[in-house]
Amino acid sequence: MNDQNDSHITCWGIGPLEFGDDLETIAEKVGKENVSTDSLFLEGDFDRLITKVWKGTPKEITIIWKEVKPPFKTVSTFEIAQEDSPYKFDNGIGIGTGIKEIVALNGGEPIKLYGFGWDYGGTFIDFGKGKLKGDLPCFGGVFQLQTEAADAEVQQVMGDQEIYSNAPAFSKYKAVLTVIRISEKGAE
Repeated sequence: MNDQNDSHITCWGIGPLEFGDDLETIAEKVGKENVSTDSLFLEGDFDRLITKVWKGTPKEITIIWKEVKPPFKTVSTFEIAQEDSPYKFDNGIGIGTGIKEIVALNGGEPIKLYGFGWDYGGTFIDFGKGKLKGDLPCFGGVFQLQTEAADAEVQQVMGDQEIYSNAPAFSKYKAVLTVIRISEKGAE
């Protein structure tokens, strides 16, 4: 793999890691010392073992496997969440990208996400009929609303509900990507 792709996110993988890789291949690519096993908790309960590559560094990548226990052969999802992560899609989307920038890249079409302030708060749902739907079928992520305010606009985007990026709160407050997940061809 050439170095210029080392910080690219595509629908095939992140950096040097690809969906076709198993745990052994990943360890060969990045060095065994850069691979660790961790636990994934969903809603406070242990869900499964996951793999972290370059844990605790800006380059950290989390791998969620289709298999619940070893041997880990099939990548289900790659995830990045480091604030200073170097990884980006070719269109510039990366950690810290604002919801307005993504809507602009989506041809102005609003995106749909879950309301903020609960377990799945800010989780991306879809690009609607926008341009990115075809460009990034593998895209997933979580947005964070950059305010502590609790005014009427913010109240409208809180809680277990589906909201759109054209809600009044987003013209008043910034929301940025804090997690990027890619799933093979968008399959969950």
